[in-house]
Amino acid sequence: MTVNAKVGRNDPCPCGSGKKYKKCCMKKENVVQLQDVKEERFYQQKLSLVNQLNDFILDQVPPNVYHPMEADFKKRTSYKLGQNQRGFFNFWLYFFHRYENGLRGIEWFLKENERRLTEEDKQMAIRWANMKPQMIEAVDETEAGVLFRDYFSGSTFPVPKSKENLPHFFPWNGTLALLEPIDGAYYFNGVRTLVKPKHFQHAANYAKQLVNETGQATEDVLIDYYPEILTALLEGPEAEERKEREMVTYTHMFLLNDKEKADRILYNDDDFGIDQWEEKHKKLTWQSNVQVFSDSEINGNVRLSEVNATLVIENKSLTFTTNDLSIADQFFQKVEKSDGAITFVESFEQRFKLPVQADSKQLAISYDEGVPEYFSLYAHNAMHTDVDKPIPMYEGKSLRKLVETGQTFLAEEWLKQAEYDLYKAVYEKYGSVEVTADFNTVRKQLGLPLSPFVTGGDNRHSDIKPVTPAPRDVAVSEADIATYEKLGFTPQTVNTFYAKDIFSFYKEKTDGKSEATERKYRNSLHNVREIIENSAKQSWEECDLEFWRTLLLEDFFAINEGMSKSMIKDMITTVKALTKWLANENKLDINKQLAAAAKDYQMQMLETFETNYR
Repeated sequence: MTVNAKVGRNDPCPCGSGKKYKKCCMKKENVVQLQDVKEERFYQQKLSLVNQLNDFILDQVPPNVYHPMEADFKKRTSYKLGQNQRGFFNFWLYFFHRYENGLRGIEWFLKENERRLTEEDKQMAIRWANMKPQMIEAVDETEAGVLFRDYFSGSTFPVPKSKENLPHFFPWNGTLALLEPIDGAYYFNGVRTLVKPKHFQHAANYAKQLVNETGQATEDVLIDYYPEILTALLEGPEAEERKEREMVTYTHMFLLNDKEKADRILYNDDDFGIDQWEEKHKKLTWQSNVQVFSDSEINGNVRLSEVNATLVIENKSLTFTTNDLSIADQFFQKVEKSDGAITFVESFEQRFKLPVQADSKQLAISYDEGVPEYFSLYAHNAMHTDVDKPIPMYEGKSLRKLVETGQTFLAEEWLKQAEYDLYKAVYEKYGSVEVTADFNTVRKQLGLPLSPFVTGGDNRHSDIKPVTPAPRDVAVSEADIATYEKLGFTPQTVNTFYAKDIFSFYKEKTDGKSEATERKYRNSLHNVREIIENSAKQSWEECDLEFWRTLLLEDFFAINEGMSKSMIKDMITTVKALTKWLANENKLDINKQLAAAAKDYQMQMLETFETNYR
């Protein structure tokens, strides 16, 4: 809060609390200023004492001993420290390495200099000598600081957030460090590196292994094997992170021989989303798995879908790009149906490597007005966080399966790492944000303890559901208007979910065929169109087997005053062919069930005819 300099002690506080300034924020500001002064003095004293400690070590360790020790430290840390090597080496000399007299650097320094130190420096040096190395991970956050928990003892330590001590942290990160207690809080002493959860867990497992192998106490292992544990902390599960897989980008070039027709075909294809549609330049994306993400912390939704391919049209040239060979094959099938409006020119491939864990799927994302942009990352995460999805690193077990088989700790590890990664990604792109990602909905599903780092806590809820995209207005050519009208469509019904499919099916079945064939499909599809139009169906998915049974056995007779056996047979044949065609277009999957029942349906229809129309 910024306070106006003119605010008097007895004036109302600018924060709006209703209290006088002297009873409200002036007190808070004084406390903050006092804490800042105390911390500044604390760090000045630390710097002075560490300089004395460093001078002492350099006096006691001659160069012919110091340099071989440094070389050995580099070797024990697998040469992983880079430019930070000297800082960690000195830290090791001060607090971990035992010299020939059996003392660590700080213990040796205190023994030799205790009488010469000021009382303040002496008390600080004693604190330093009593500090024990700890493997700690962040388990909670408050406005003032972060609560860290000792991995081995379970004890917790409040660590203040400040520029010198903890300028920033990510959920569940951890480190091997020394904590110095000051006035009920704990400050990091010396160098440390906060790492991601799976690296911390890797180092903790290694430390446990050393405890078991050596029979030493945990504290002694952390001191004696500090370089090795530090290396494990920095490397993490190295083998897993270095695995790569090859990806291939397939690019196909096409020529638009009949540009007007080709444009209309592509525009009317529901598989393609329209990103840009101008006379000379058009961009489309082949989208699938369309979903809507909602969250209790926002008003509005995020819509996202997987992009299987991109199509760019420049004048009469079409460039089709995908990473999925099966998608390319499907596009070639679409091209074959264009009647020469689109023809293939050439292809080429581009190969590259990706980490095995990397998500190769490109997403198309949009969000309602007022929804923060960073929620697109939360939606993306929700799209891939399925409690029943197999996880390769856990032998294909899902999060739910891990919990059910008593491996809850592995599910916790996975969720901690996922929360850390997403928090870090958001911070690196957007800085500090008001709302964190929701991992508590998943934790509730699994019966796990909630994350303290999730905004909203127990009340947080988010959801992601598949949706059917709203169809675009159909682009109808002058030549096609007569066909739509022949099938009974009007300008008001030409944009329904079934219009374009019935039109395309009719064209495919009747082009170049006899007048009798055309009449059969026209009359039967006219009936199908009218029955669907009078129903409340909003998609082909809603047209289940019961819908088609009712359409044939009841609705068909209700809308036709005259009837004949040939009309019944034509209707059965057309419905079977239409549902099979829809199945091939991946829009309906009951064609086999209907085909199996068709003979029985036809018999019942003929019985109805014999009873009511003879």
